[in-house]
Amino acid sequence: MAEEIVFDGAVAIVTGAGGGLGRAYARLLGERGCRVVVNDVGRPHGDDVPVAATVVDELRALGIEAVADTHDAVTEGGAIVATAVDSFGVVDIVINNAGIGAGTPIGPDAPEQWRPTIDATLQSSIAVTGAAWPHLVERGGGRIVMTGSPAMFGASTTIPYSATKSSIYGLTRSVAAAGRRHGIAANNVMPSAWTRLTRSLPAGPMASLFAEQYSTEDVAAFVVWLCHPSCTVSGESFSVGGGRAARVVLAENRGVLVDDRSPEAWAGRVDELMALDEVVFPTSMNDEVTWQAHTLGRPVPAELAPGGSLDWNRRPRP
Repeated sequence: MAEEIVFDGAVAIVTGAGGGLGRAYARLLGERGCRVVVNDVGRPHGDDVPVAATVVDELRALGIEAVADTHDAVTEGGAIVATAVDSFGVVDIVINNAGIGAGTPIGPDAPEQWRPTIDATLQSSIAVTGAAWPHLVERGGGRIVMTGSPAMFGASTTIPYSATKSSIYGLTRSVAAAGRRHGIAANNVMPSAWTRLTRSLPAGPMASLFAEQYSTEDVAAFVVWLCHPSCTVSGESFSVGGGRAARVVLAENRGVLVDDRSPEAWAGRVDELMALDEVVFPTSMNDEVTWQAHTLGRPVPAELAPGGSLDWNRRPRP
């Protein structure tokens, strides 16, 4: 039996915590001993009380130390972190949960139409993480959770959402690499849960599947584990829902080398190009570029050779 996951007064910032997943994260973290900053800009229609304040009232009724914050995570990341520091003195955990969905198509107006989704999902994560970073470094460690989506695998009806959530994969890898020497871990959760976002799905089998099978509490349990100091996992992405979690990776096959640098040469090798019987799983840009050089039969400088993250002598790599 694993040791009980508890926090001794750690301070957690949860963005978009006025409902759904964020609320579930805030509550479970609080129940496990965290002090929580509940961030959300939302206000119910016809109600002057911010949803963040409502959630804080719920948490305080359970004996959880919590404060509400209504700053915009896109433009006021520093103010959100200041709320944590002013209220509790430190920051230990950042959960970037804020975001919005969007179904605008590709087309000439895409740059303008996509901006709110990019800002609310990607820029907010960058802003809050960046503002918290110096505090985590000074603290000698911390935990960051990004929020991706199964839409990363492709979603023709919600292209900006899919594209933005896909970017979280690379953001997480890079933040984790930067944080390694400071004891800061970062991971990406791609949740399936019945929330305000999924409740906007058209009535039908997919909406029913979410409503009947995927609770926010199931995802919260996994996220709280990622936030604990005992969790050594970093730089990873996980599909999470219904009590299940699965590691999500990018894979690359051995590739095809053509002697004739012509379009026709590639057309004649398409089956080899698409084969997935031999793959590796690069965990960094260094891995990927040196793997290219290796498959081309070119020398790789010793200082760039993979240090165990990419095994060139075993395929498929587990």
